[in-house]
Amino acid sequence: MSGTRQGGDARALAWLRGVADRWAAVGILGLLEDAVAAVWERNVARHDPEVAGDTPVTLGITSSENLRTVLLRAAPEWEPRGVLIGAPLNSLAVAHDGVVLHLMKAPDGSGARPDFATLRWVGEVREAAATDNGLVYAPAPDDRTGQLWFDGFGVPPPEPDDGHVGLRHVVLVWTGDQATSTTTGWLAVPWEHDTGPTWLAAVPIWAHGPDEVPAPRRVHAVSISFEDVTAGDGRREGHDARR
Repeated sequence: MSGTRQGGDARALAWLRGVADRWAAVGILGLLEDAVAAVWERNVARHDPEVAGDTPVTLGITSSENLRTVLLRAAPEWEPRGVLIGAPLNSLAVAHDGVVLHLMKAPDGSGARPDFATLRWVGEVREAAATDNGLVYAPAPDDRTGQLWFDGFGVPPPEPDDGHVGLRHVVLVWTGDQATSTTTGWLAVPWEHDTGPTWLAAVPIWAHGPDEVPAPRRVHAVSISFEDVTAGDGRREGHDARR
């Protein structure tokens, strides 16, 4: 499924801004940002095309698998805060405040901003999310201009009257640069109806520069006295250790 047709909707962008603000206040977006940045940095560091035969595809798949595992481990501590983290059909989903978030890595070489004109969502869960949004929400006729609404670009859209527009699904689209180990994150609204698949709105969540990449956690070595190891076993002190 491809998102070749781009739409734009002022109400959808206003709603998405509200979602981003509420989720940031609870800490969910910070959790996702830290997880994506840390997983990507580690996997880029161990990426080995020449010897192991790694490719951008294996890098992306491994990162997605790692993200799912890391975030599912964190699920119990977030449930008391009203945040549910699960993996229906093996696709990670985060639910909070009536909205479900899905994760998606943009194709290799996307740069700091995904090309939403060609970006496609693959997988039963993400396709169902776009369809579900399309069944409950229709952009205003004046907004079907083919211009995707980006936060911070153009005239600010009006706020919705009551903040409720019926949309329920968002996608965190993230990019990763192999050369710098940097990542960016975008929150976007997937939508599909009889006019075709599209993205209604997108807002930037984070953008890491080369100096902002989190370093992997350092594992401190434990120093054990050789005398403690050999005491009482009949071996001569000062004997070289063998691994």
